[in-house]
Amino acid sequence: MMTRALMLMLLLAIPAQAQNLGDAARGKEIFLRDNCYTCHGTTGAGGGALGGPRLAHAGLTPNAILNELRHPRAVMPAYSEKALSDAEAADIVAYIQSLSREPGADAKAIKLLNQ
Repeated sequence: MMTRALMLMLLLAIPAQAQNLGDAARGKEIFLRDNCYTCHGTTGAGGGALGGPRLAHAGLTPNAILNELRHPRAVMPAYSEKALSDAEAADIVAYIQSLSREPGADAKAIKLLNQ
């Protein structure tokens, strides 16, 4: 069993933005508003008009997504805190994470549909 001190140390090691789960619905709005879909496609499958990489089912961690937003390695523009607030970044992270969920996973949680 993990001690409280160890758990606290692990939480402190995670950036505050990644700890905030964000709102996937709002993240989708921002993703569309800021034209992320032109490179990554509307479903995160990649290869949009400008041929960006796939985001859905790419095994990206929240910290990896946030780091790429703030400090991209490729031609994507950097989204500093001035351009994209920490809350908006957390929302985009939540949206991109939602793109990798198994289709119909929410329906599996509805007991009546699985009888």
